[in-house]
Amino acid sequence: MSFTVLSRSLLFPFAVTTLLAGPAFAADFRLIDFGAPCDQIVKQEAESGAEAYEGKLPSGYQFAFRVRELDRDALAVYACDGGKLFRSGYIFEAKDEADATMLYARIKKRVSRERGKPSYDFASTAHRKKMSDAGATLSPVDTMVAFWDGKTSEAHASVAEPSKDRGWRVSLSYTANSHVKE
Repeated sequence: MSFTVLSRSLLFPFAVTTLLAGPAFAADFRLIDFGAPCDQIVKQEAESGAEAYEGKLPSGYQFAFRVRELDRDALAVYACDGGKLFRSGYIFEAKDEADATMLYARIKKRVSRERGKPSYDFASTAHRKKMSDAGATLSPVDTMVAFWDGKTSEAHASVAEPSKDRGWRVSLSYTANSHVKE
């Protein structure tokens, strides 16, 4: 299994919430809060039973672990700046476009329940008009991207089509507001 993660400029940032795991999660993503020392990540993931990912790390991440989330295999990924956690997320592989679309819809519904309406939704009429006015033709996958603002973080969900050595991918990510660039 090989994963590549895009930077925010390419629509892939990360942030913080209790979104997917329910009450067993820490105040932030999975086991560790933003700003916490990154040297805690390996120990805490190991204690939770997560398995270190041995493949090529997703771009921009120092840590990746094989986990189960939403009844699927996934990677939990973490990025640090100055030894402190600022970005985290999940990366899911999907069987095909239909599976990716279904998983994205499930994630979007869940994040919207936690954070409210997306602050920017590529499926919105406004975004589709903006792209159409610019002469762009959007595929269904091009509209499966959304951002949600939060008190301490920005959430982001997206779908990526197959590329090179990987198949369909659905991502849910969180970036501490201190690292969100406009």
